[in-house]
Amino acid sequence: MEKVLKEVKGQYQTKLVIIDGVYSQDGDLSLLPEIITLCKTYETMLMLDDAHGIGVMGANGRGTAEYYNCLGQIDIITGTFSKSFGCVGGFAAASKKIIQYLKFYADSNVFSAAPTPQVTASILKALEIIKKEPQIRTKLWENTNYLRKRLKEEGFDIGKSVSPIFPIMIRDNKKVYEIAKMLQEKGIFTIGIVYPAVRTKEARLRVSVLATHKLEQLESLVNTLNDINKNIKIK
Repeated sequence: MEKVLKEVKGQYQTKLVIIDGVYSQDGDLSLLPEIITLCKTYETMLMLDDAHGIGVMGANGRGTAEYYNCLGQIDIITGTFSKSFGCVGGFAAASKKIIQYLKFYADSNVFSAAPTPQVTASILKALEIIKKEPQIRTKLWENTNYLRKRLKEEGFDIGKSVSPIFPIMIRDNKKVYEIAKMLQEKGIFTIGIVYPAVRTKEARLRVSVLATHKLEQLESLVNTLNDINKNIKIK
């Protein structure tokens, strides 16, 4: 990134770097503090898509920026209401000047409509729960840390995930779908992810942990994977 920013220095009036907060397929985090430093050095705006971070990351669920103690240092933060909020729609948070610009020049906004009253009420209630019921987030992280520990103990490759999103690396497109089907037959829903969503030879099962999961359910996943591994090599 720094190489590119050096190459274009002085060539454009406005430059914009766009990154994810939590990466949706690997469950790892962006190097946000380092990227903020680069953007300041090369006078570049920064946009953070925190779809998988809002409501989950940070002491108060304010996202990846809070996790890194970088609130107020990002030009644009976008997110969705379809994940931790359990609703529909999304948002863009930025300065008044940027939002005013988007209102008039963003095609996706010009031809869209405001959210319905019931959707707005659902979003506001979800935000209230995120703020006032931190025990839900605490339980989510207890489950996340438990499953990470168990999968590692059993020798499964989960990459560098540090979030409630886990890749279980299979590295074979055909095996991924076979294993996902076998898990579903046992009442466990996972998603098979293959190219082009990920690189070739990086096919994996994608597992998302919920606060409502019970430890017995997480153990069931680990035990079922071990049973499947006897017939289809996973680890």
